[in-house]
Amino acid sequence: MSLVSKLMGSGAANANGSNKNKSTNSTALTDGALDTLSNVLRVMGDESFPLEQDSDPSVFPDMCKEFSCHVENGAGVPSCDIPQSDNGTRQWAHVRRFFADRRKAENQFVTERLNDYRGVVEDLVGGLRAIGERDQVTESDVKNSLNQIEAAVSSGAIPAIRQALSSTVNKVNATFTEQKRQYEAQLEELNNRMSNLREDLVAVREEMKRDALTDAFNRGAFDTAIEQSLNMHFVLNQPVTLIMIDLDNFKGINDTYGHAAGDEVLRSIGECLARSFIRKSDLVARYGGDEFAVILNDTTAQNAMQVVERFLQYVQDVRIPYAPEDTRVTCSAGYTEINANDSVESLIHRADRGLYRAKGEGRNKAVYEPYANDLDNS
Repeated sequence: MSLVSKLMGSGAANANGSNKNKSTNSTALTDGALDTLSNVLRVMGDESFPLEQDSDPSVFPDMCKEFSCHVENGAGVPSCDIPQSDNGTRQWAHVRRFFADRRKAENQFVTERLNDYRGVVEDLVGGLRAIGERDQVTESDVKNSLNQIEAAVSSGAIPAIRQALSSTVNKVNATFTEQKRQYEAQLEELNNRMSNLREDLVAVREEMKRDALTDAFNRGAFDTAIEQSLNMHFVLNQPVTLIMIDLDNFKGINDTYGHAAGDEVLRSIGECLARSFIRKSDLVARYGGDEFAVILNDTTAQNAMQVVERFLQYVQDVRIPYAPEDTRVTCSAGYTEINANDSVESLIHRADRGLYRAKGEGRNKAVYEPYANDLDNS
């Protein structure tokens, strides 16, 4: 029996043990709560998306890390002028306000964007309905005019026929002129709204996951972006060019100089791509292994050709580690322009055909594959 039990009885000892257990459980509960809150703040920063108020997208994730450390051990939060605590005291009011303000801003941002997208869809549907209604009115007017001509012809009176024909021509001309004006006004309004949404898509694209080795976007980002590009082409009829790029004899580089040398070459190719395709609307992705894909929105194949050639020139400056100085890296590329009848699969397949042709014609070149070849092969 313990000394406490001898002096105070077994009941006192049990009570003392119970208090110790309660204290231990309380400490574990507090530590678990702090750890959970700290992780919540870190995840909120890592998985955040930029808002209009974020001039620098990296600022908010860094603030989340600062608040996470503050929750863990009372560390200072320089971005909010919160000093380091000497006794572990936390500024809980600041933590709550930081979290609540961000969630409110995100909710407002998402709500506004959803309303914008709904508005575009509603405008499109309303415009199509208005077009249908106008077409019905036009059809009715034309039928009435034709009936007047038919009646005039039946009467056999030349002046009446001439008057009916003149009236019909003037009415049809005025009707179609007004329709054209209304169509152009609606299209301009829709284009303006879609341009704003396109900027949002570019911002979202910046948040897509990147390939760690080359800093290009990964395959998942490419799959999402190419689908968006097809949708934008369908709505706005904007040109889109897809480029498929493959390193020539890359397996030989790995086998001869090692995988470390191969990785360095891939990093260098990623840098050449970043230097060549510099617009925000351009998307460069590592499609898989030593193959890359580039999506050029608002770009015809003719304009893309110059940029592809510039990329191939940059590649000639890439050196292979541990290889002789005169050893050169080359790439082959196939590119094609989107067609109204394209699916994602047909667009990629056509660009791949251009890539295979480039390989077959001696490598280190870019080959354009037109949509007309799809018709020839069908």
